[in-house]
Amino acid sequence: MTAPAIHAALPALLAAAAARRGLDLRAMLPAPEKLAEMAWRLALTVVVAFILQRALFLVVSRIEKVIRRAGAEAEPARQRARTVGLVLRNFVTTLVAVGAVVHGLEILGWDVKPLLAGAGILGVALGFGAQTLVRDVIAGIFLLAEDQYSVGDLIEIGGKVATVEAITLRVTTLRDFNGHVHYVPNGELKVVVNRSRGWQRVAVDVPVGSDQDLDRALDVCRRVAAAMNAEAAWRGRLLDPIEVWGIESLGPTESTVRLVLRARPGADAPETSRELRSRLHRALSEAGVRFSASRETHLAAASAGGGTAT
Repeated sequence: MTAPAIHAALPALLAAAAARRGLDLRAMLPAPEKLAEMAWRLALTVVVAFILQRALFLVVSRIEKVIRRAGAEAEPARQRARTVGLVLRNFVTTLVAVGAVVHGLEILGWDVKPLLAGAGILGVALGFGAQTLVRDVIAGIFLLAEDQYSVGDLIEIGGKVATVEAITLRVTTLRDFNGHVHYVPNGELKVVVNRSRGWQRVAVDVPVGSDQDLDRALDVCRRVAAAMNAEAAWRGRLLDPIEVWGIESLGPTESTVRLVLRARPGADAPETSRELRSRLHRALSEAGVRFSASRETHLAAASAGGGTAT
């Protein structure tokens, strides 16, 4: 039997099978007018849900603008607005989708009241076993309300440093230097170090051989610091002038001269410390000041690396 013949005979076969069992398919299926009305109401539900979602998104956008305007500093306020907006949009999308599905089931003739009652009982039962989930959500609410960190901030959790990529009420998504993504439940965040707020202090240590002239080394360090403090390109990145704190330590093979700078977090602090190391290496070499033999290679490598926050 060919496929068209099977398709043509299928309704008759179904009707015959139903008749043998005493079923009336016509009585079970809605009338064509009822089907058309149901389809129209379902389409209207989808349209209304879409319009409602867009309208609520506009409200969220207004909230983001208010947060940005209320912020004392532009960048932190922008990040906080982005974080709050992301969480609110996810919440709005979930709420509208659930409401549309429930209304769609009612249109199809499903009695959703028993389903909702069952969901309530199930929710109570699961609540005893989902205390961790509740804890994570509550912690996420306080996290956003207190603005502990925002999307784009560099934070340290449990000794690991990573950038915040996303925040929801339950989990914070982080990406570390190697590109690995970490998902941390908000309830497990005990101590968080935010490296992107306010300012950052960087200590630059210069290892000088113990047989070298320390006064000359200090003089060279002061001249390099003064030169960078005077340049507009670097002065704009520094919150305070670079300071030469002096001799930090003395040892049998080396002495350490420490310089300290304070800059805005993010790119300013590491880039400024790299430039300072590079200039110190060049100026001390030209002045004939020899570095410690055990750490000369380390200083040269550090000229291409970042600063160490203290």
